[in-house]
Amino acid sequence: MLKIAVTLLLVGQCLGADLVDTLVAENTASTLVQLVTKAGLVSALKSGTFTIFAPTDAAFARVPSSTLTSLLGDNQALANLLKYHVVAGTVRSTDLKNEMTPTTLAGSSLRVNIYTHNKVNTINGKTITEVDRQADNGVIHFIDDVIMPPSGNAVDAVKSDPELSTLLTAVSAAGIAKEFLANPETVFAPTNAAFAKLDQDSLKKLLGDAGRLRETLEYHAVPHTLYAAGLWNHEFPKSSDSHEDRLHIRVNSEGVTVNNAKVIEADINVSNGVVHKIDSVLIPIRVAFWLRSGIGK
Repeated sequence: MLKIAVTLLLVGQCLGADLVDTLVAENTASTLVQLVTKAGLVSALKSGTFTIFAPTDAAFARVPSSTLTSLLGDNQALANLLKYHVVAGTVRSTDLKNEMTPTTLAGSSLRVNIYTHNKVNTINGKTITEVDRQADNGVIHFIDDVIMPPSGNAVDAVKSDPELSTLLTAVSAAGIAKEFLANPETVFAPTNAAFAKLDQDSLKKLLGDAGRLRETLEYHAVPHTLYAAGLWNHEFPKSSDSHEDRLHIRVNSEGVTVNNAKVIEADINVSNGVVHKIDSVLIPIRVAFWLRSGIGK
């Protein structure tokens, strides 16, 4: 691999600093260069104009070894993953807009988020650590993690996760699956254990009232994308329920909580936004009052 990198560098010195040459010259991108070479993408990245969201060596080091081994054994899968980090044309940092979804060379979209409060920009929730490394045929933005393509939308994520089967039952009973397909969307998804913590008479009562169940479930969704990198302490985003009730986000050294629920798994990337798994069910105040007293419209 070292010989390949040296060869590419010598070629780059002769022909100019295209995207591949620029990556070769970057001492934190050697793994990406090796994988681009193995996947047979060098010529393609030299012959067009592209924007690369480039994972650093440290980013690749965080990929589970089993996943990396699998990719190294399947050149097509490796090529598709790498193409998912590349967008046709030149997209500089000044072109990035919140919730824009550029199409990648793999054919599916990325999601850009601009979080102004902490000056963090993300791509599929991964922090963009360095922007606008200019090359002759495009631009490179370095990122701190490898971006794995989502396997489906938020409803697909709920359906495929055994820990979210009670949530799936509730969503089906309320008939609101389509609401969880809004784009963009953040879903705070209570696990089965979270539902089990509820008083079971209250849960039965809630499941028997379609309107209040709908409101409760929509209280778990926010109509924009809140990745972990963009959450901030004492943030009060509006939920997707009909009253646009506020959630209370807390961020500290112990993690992230939403109202009284702890985020136990963050940044499950989906095609229409992001899902975070939480350990308690979120109940709007008016629904909680109804559950306790039976009073309410």
